[in-house]
Amino acid sequence: MGSAFPNLFRPIQVGRYTLKNRIMNTGHAAHFQTADGLPTQRYVDYVRERARGGVGIIVIGHTVTHYDGEAAASLASYDDRIIPLYARIAEAAHAHAVPILNQLGHRGRRVVDSGGFLQRPLLAPSAIPAPDFSAPQLVPHAMTTGEVEEVVASFGQATRRIVKGALDGVELAVGIDYLFANFLSAQANRRTDRYGGATLAERMSFLNEVIEVVRGELGLQRLLGVRFYDDLVDYSLGLEDYKEVARLLEQAGKVDYFNMWQGIVTSPRSGREHWPSHYYKPGQFAHLPAGLKQVVKLPVVGAGRIDSPAVAERLIAEGKADLVGLARTLIADPHWPNKAREGRTEEIRTCIACTQSCVGHFYLGMGVGCIYNPVTGREAEWAELPRAPRAKRVVVVGGGPAGLEAARVAAERGHRVVLFEQTGRLGGQVKLIARTPGREIFEEIILYFERRLASLGVDVRLGRAAVAAELLAEAPDAVVVATGSTAFRPEFLGAEQRHVLTAREVIEGNAAIGQRVLVVDSQGRPEAPSVAELLADMGREVELVTGLEHVARHMPYPAGHNLLERLMRKGVRLTPYTGVWEVRENAVEAYNVVTWEPRTIADIDTVVLAAGGQPDDRLYHALQGKVPALFAVGDCFQPRDIEVATVDGHRAARAI
Repeated sequence: MGSAFPNLFRPIQVGRYTLKNRIMNTGHAAHFQTADGLPTQRYVDYVRERARGGVGIIVIGHTVTHYDGEAAASLASYDDRIIPLYARIAEAAHAHAVPILNQLGHRGRRVVDSGGFLQRPLLAPSAIPAPDFSAPQLVPHAMTTGEVEEVVASFGQATRRIVKGALDGVELAVGIDYLFANFLSAQANRRTDRYGGATLAERMSFLNEVIEVVRGELGLQRLLGVRFYDDLVDYSLGLEDYKEVARLLEQAGKVDYFNMWQGIVTSPRSGREHWPSHYYKPGQFAHLPAGLKQVVKLPVVGAGRIDSPAVAERLIAEGKADLVGLARTLIADPHWPNKAREGRTEEIRTCIACTQSCVGHFYLGMGVGCIYNPVTGREAEWAELPRAPRAKRVVVVGGGPAGLEAARVAAERGHRVVLFEQTGRLGGQVKLIARTPGREIFEEIILYFERRLASLGVDVRLGRAAVAAELLAEAPDAVVVATGSTAFRPEFLGAEQRHVLTAREVIEGNAAIGQRVLVVDSQGRPEAPSVAELLADMGREVELVTGLEHVARHMPYPAGHNLLERLMRKGVRLTPYTGVWEVRENAVEAYNVVTWEPRTIADIDTVVLAAGGQPDDRLYHALQGKVPALFAVGDCFQPRDIEVATVDGHRAARAI
């Protein structure tokens, strides 16, 4: 039987390598490394799982060629200690016949972490900062000719370590307003030596010299690619510039492929398109690789919200890219390639582009994870799911993320599973999330579990609010209680009045809502801005107050930045540093959390509380001591988020 995606799984020649398919796991900051930039065993395990999942080629995330004070943000290709670690990573990929490259770059004048500018010199062609008021404008050090030559040499030295570590080549990161882009940009490069010039071709000297030394160390057998980034700002390079750069590099004959992407990660308006959230459409960025393909013959990689095999197949079939680049898609499901190739697309965990646990973890200094794949980042412990020694009778109560994952894992381990859900559909609070503007894709979480539980034969009983006696009648060997939470109401005067609603009540659509609405956010998570947008779309006049320093403070930055813009454009008033102490009949008494200065917010018809949940753990306590094994998971244990809930459910099911 032929593949449903013949173009996606057609081999392709790249340099001296024949790739088994057109899927590249593109370079990204997995963050499984020590504070001094050395990859850990967890990084090896992470790479191994993606190789085992069937990709055609892997690129390790951005690495730097000399110490710059921010090693924790990138791998340290300047240190010989990385050679044996590269060898372990290479072995993990090669065991599954997957070549693996290392992405090399230099951050130049850009500040990456919050204190990076205090730890390292910012180097640039000229002493000119990026004219960007959304990031620190710090005047960099203008490199001398000798210092530029030292950096060129450092790329050669780093490549030597890559070769000694048995990796298959190098990809250069050209863009992101990093050093390569600084030299190429007329705004950043005002030099008069051989590294400057009035034309783009002249300003390519630095890039050309680096390519020369890197190719010299790689030889002809290994791969050398270039990943360009349209920086989406007028002071750096865009697609049209890189079309010219790519044309000239192809003529020089030193590189094997091009990879086209976008966004300056440290500039929020541009950077949110580096990690496009669910506010962008799948396949929306196909114009980037298609633009390069207009001017070059070498293979071109395209990326960006390629969430399904169908989208990937279409991009290749239409000639917009030769390979598809996947990062978050494979964070959500590393076996996406094998499942697509084998016709098991119903088993794919679709990336919902929430940016919560991949990019969100990056900003917390954590290794990447996935909002509903608990195995990501825990490959050594959880990549294999062994069958249970003895099949047991398992009852799960609650069809939210924690209960769904517990039921799935228990069933895959061979247990006989019954799941009780009091409403008419699985999903828990995910059903509410999917009803807010722009977040419909969250339903994919529900659809995935509905398909998997059906295929595993889980006995799903909808519309059943299970009580202790009914559960005990099932004679369970183990009960997983995932009964979720009820909406929490903060303790302030007037919180119990009829015109004070919870966000859940608003989204459910069963409450009377006045024209002038105050949304009170006590957590800084998506609940408040999402319900505020929903209210704005209903035609209400909305103000959102929070005691935190800004709205959506604890949302993942890419999706949060998109949502903030949507609120601003829809006229929602955003008021930070504001607490509430009393709700009156038509007004709210508030105060500034810094100065304690009072403020009366007048003419308010409805107050909406976005304050998370409180555990509904009554059933859990009723079953204490009455069943052989009892677990409380998800919001029932403590209200947190979807990611933690699925981890809870997964861990409990493995323990049965």
